[in-house]
Amino acid sequence: MTDRHIFPDHTTLVFRSLRGLVASHPYLSLIPSLKVVYRADHDPSKVSLICGGGSGHEPGTVGHVGRGLLSASVAGDVFASPSARQVGAAIKKVHSEKGVILIITNYTGDNLHFGLARLMAQSEGIKNVELVVVGDDVSVPRSRGNMVGRRCLAGITLVCKILGAGSEANMEFQNLVDLGRSLSTNTASICVALDHCHVPGRSGEWHIEEGRVEIGLGLHNETGVFNIAAPPPEELIKQLLDLLLKQDDPERSFVKFKDGDDLVLLVNNQGGLSALEMGAVVDEVLNQLESRSIIPVRILSGPFMGSMNMPGISLSLLNLSNVQSACSGFIKSTSELLDLLDAPHNSPAWPATSQMYPIPEALKRRKREDQFTEVEKEKEEEEVETDGPKLLVDGDQIRKAMKTAADDVLALEPQLTRWDTIVGDGDCGETCALGAKGVLKALDKGLGSDGDLVKLFRILTQVIDDSMGGTLGAIFSIFLAGLTTSLIQAAASSSPNQTIDPKFFGQQVESALETLKQRTAARVGHRTVMDALIPFGETLAQTGDLQKAVEACKKGGEGTVQLEAKLGRATYVGDSAKDKDGNGMPPDPGAMAFVTVAEGILKALR
Repeated sequence: MTDRHIFPDHTTLVFRSLRGLVASHPYLSLIPSLKVVYRADHDPSKVSLICGGGSGHEPGTVGHVGRGLLSASVAGDVFASPSARQVGAAIKKVHSEKGVILIITNYTGDNLHFGLARLMAQSEGIKNVELVVVGDDVSVPRSRGNMVGRRCLAGITLVCKILGAGSEANMEFQNLVDLGRSLSTNTASICVALDHCHVPGRSGEWHIEEGRVEIGLGLHNETGVFNIAAPPPEELIKQLLDLLLKQDDPERSFVKFKDGDDLVLLVNNQGGLSALEMGAVVDEVLNQLESRSIIPVRILSGPFMGSMNMPGISLSLLNLSNVQSACSGFIKSTSELLDLLDAPHNSPAWPATSQMYPIPEALKRRKREDQFTEVEKEKEEEEVETDGPKLLVDGDQIRKAMKTAADDVLALEPQLTRWDTIVGDGDCGETCALGAKGVLKALDKGLGSDGDLVKLFRILTQVIDDSMGGTLGAIFSIFLAGLTTSLIQAAASSSPNQTIDPKFFGQQVESALETLKQRTAARVGHRTVMDALIPFGETLAQTGDLQKAVEACKKGGEGTVQLEAKLGRATYVGDSAKDKDGNGMPPDPGAMAFVTVAEGILKALR
């Protein structure tokens, strides 16, 4: 892995990369402020397909936007899911008369943000918005990932291509949804790398020891499931194919294979291997498949879904025979699926097929600035007014509490980053820092100065959704949205002399937690932010004592050191994660971030 980059800071890299991509391809357009790449020649009479997620996986998925493939792609920051507002903007930009399918990777942040965007779209009267959640990784055993399912690797690009061609061929909405889910179920993928990737401007990332490789890494720099001495290439490929194909492993035989099945092989470059070496990998994979009497009906090779500059590959096998059997009501043969895989397109990154859709002359002649579409600017936060009754508190006091909590989270950023480098993808500290900076900026604009709690939390929900991203941002956004709803209801039913004390507020927090629990399966004991958030809310509601609530929160957060992860990316790491000194699992970074918020509020209110 190299840590040398032309652009040393990733904070502006995503925006500039998207501008460069769109400028190079005249049939694409961009909403710069929301990082949405979409087809300039979008056809609303056909089902729209939207994919997306954290950046750093290029060319997936922004490079797969085009006729015959995706209608739009939504980009988050590096390895962080986009916000629900970004996804909502994409849904409206590529509106379809038939429906919209959100093809998403099976990571918690994407599930939460895209799921929330779907609910928001439905609440606005947009019909036929469905999720196709793709999980194809076979490295994590069932017993470890049973609550979260398989995480996503490069197999999602096969789903995007086949559904994109199906949409272009005017397939029905529900048939496409069913087809997408079957494609995910019947794809098996595995990743191996010689080293971890490096994100420009980010510290704390480390190398795989010289002479060793990791098998079973995720797309976000997560530690592999197996760390082994580097074997000869023939033995390495054999181990990967065993993990994909063995049918007698109850922990990993997610996809059924039998003699005579029609299989598609995808050999994906994780970002850091030369084309020369990739060709040799394909040759060795085909040699070994042939020795097992397997001849793929299609072979795809190249960069499809990367992990920045990771020197590694992933192998995917898609069982078309299983898919055809599951979708026999509208897919009569595997040749129909192959026709969709081979169908023409004009996306930037998918390998050329026998023909490409031509680019309309009107799009070729567009000026560069015409490819960039700005959305109407949101009203300033201080202009937001709430309808109905208000809940008034001391504005100076609550602003002080929020500023103290935000400052403390900023100070904790390096520690959060170190912890998350061990158990996740290393971005938790940065994500929390972005949220803290967003809050501080809102405070500078007067957030909370009028003492109206309803207005404050309505704005705060938007601030966190816009600034944080990632799984933790989604969790906090949904929690704050639930808290806002609870406060609105309390304001409507309260007497004019309602006392806004810790016990009253605890009751609203407990109500917000119930809203959050509807959107995530995470509970106390699962090694997530909920280990701190739930004890805080429940203790505050029961006792009305802020100090006791903070103590319960801290006990829960620090106690995650002893817990096995049940949800989130740490689930896939398991007990193998250690820091550079060989120490065991650190506390959950998200839980400790909320502990810091709670302690900051208590410190300020004292």
